Amino acid sequence: MAEVLKRTRAWMARKLLVVATTVVATTPASAVGVGPRGPIGPDVPLSEAERQYFVRRVVPEGRTAAAVQAAAYRALNEGIPAVFLPAGEYAFETTVRVFEGLVLLGEGSETLIRAADRRTVLFTVIGDNVRFTRLKLQGFDASVSPENNSYGISVSGRRNVRIDHCELLGFSHATSFGSEATGQVDHCYIHRNLRDGLGYGVSAVSGAYVLIIDNEFSQNRHSLASNGTLDWSSPQRVGMYLHKPGRKTHWEFLHNRVQGDDLTTNQLAAVDTHPGMDGTFVVEANLFENLRLPIGIRDGSGLIYGNLFRKIRTAKTFRRAMAVWISYGTHNGIPVENAMPHDIRIAENTFLDLEQYNYSKYSLGQAENITIDGRLAAETQKDRGEPLPIPWLEEMGEDGVLNWLEQWPTTLGMGGVTGVVTDQDGRTVAGATVLVGDRSAMTGADGQFAFPEVSAAARFVVVSKPGIELAIAAVRVLPDEWTSVNIRLPQE
Repeated sequence: MAEVLKRTRAWMARKLLVVATTVVATTPASAVGVGPRGPIGPDVPLSEAERQYFVRRVVPEGRTAAAVQAAAYRALNEGIPAVFLPAGEYAFETTVRVFEGLVLLGEGSETLIRAADRRTVLFTVIGDNVRFTRLKLQGFDASVSPENNSYGISVSGRRNVRIDHCELLGFSHATSFGSEATGQVDHCYIHRNLRDGLGYGVSAVSGAYVLIIDNEFSQNRHSLASNGTLDWSSPQRVGMYLHKPGRKTHWEFLHNRVQGDDLTTNQLAAVDTHPGMDGTFVVEANLFENLRLPIGIRDGSGLIYGNLFRKIRTAKTFRRAMAVWISYGTHNGIPVENAMPHDIRIAENTFLDLEQYNYSKYSLGQAENITIDGRLAAETQKDRGEPLPIPWLEEMGEDGVLNWLEQWPTTLGMGGVTGVVTDQDGRTVAGATVLVGDRSAMTGADGQFAFPEVSAAARFVVVSKPGIELAIAAVRVLPDEWTSVNIRLPQE
């Protein structure tokens, strides 16, 4: 029990946000508590501890897949922890297999590894506890061409694989996790994976557990696509869901920025569960902007919580713009057995630019037990029994291990949010619009606002006034308590 409580507290510390006494205005792209919480991409310097650890490393004698593979064998045989790829362009026509405990380390974006063939898989992980860091990986084609079948990093059945501070573009699958693999993708820039019919930034299928945290995604067909175990073995079996023994797929998409999808063919869901996924998910504290459909759920259960949506719009006039869409749907026109989105809690999301871009917050089709801001959508009510527990994933620590704690989230109770809005000189601002979730209020002559009966959790307070940039504060609401926040607007 003590260990369970310890891990629960660690998870809560990661999830919940503590408010400062005064919050200075921040733009949505850099708002406290939403989007990446640190520098992303391959050019972020290593920590001092990492530099010391990677002193022992093997350098390939060439810039081909064969040279890198030979370096990996040498590192394995000599017990050396890392293969270091100096700056330069590496062209792979074949796949490099990455062994247990090995780190593939680059020299930032100047270490470019590209697929020389449309079918090339750059790296396949064949052992546990593997890491890729400070690399730029480029697939065969950054256009929508369906001829591109290149993969960046493929992980099947392996545990504790970390992909961090990398750039990945031009793949059919930039990263792929399957067969109960476990891994973490963090602080990466994943973009222009546009391949029509695929085009995945992160793919999680067949019982994989994947934590996707603190990344930036742009111009992918699906920034995240997920599924369960499907049988595509024959034309007669296509789309039939297999109740394979073992666990269900689970992923968590936290603190990411997802922007732009106008280069894709159909502007599909940026974050997606396919019919047949039938697992669990968490979508929390992300910034979604300049998209047609940020979240599309066609199967599975989970949470969509504390996200910020802005400039939700479409470049394809035949598709309506909406923030969250939940409904049973076929897979490429084929019905999938036992596929149904169910037991999904949606709450504390913030929507900007609603009037300007005329998008829908939520759209519900055929689904079961969907709760929005504490209210069960009556048309979705269904007696299904207890939902699946959620394997709350904990960020990898220095040991490089992805841990989790399985439980269904409990009710967090209610509290309140109060505060005052001032200008840069400390004068109170009357007539400012304050948003907390779906609720809004105007500040009075004293610049004050108050929202009683607010769900106890991490959430955003957004303040706006014509001619002034938005101010966004992240707050932590505690049960049966008032949370106070003072927000200072920028200059007009």
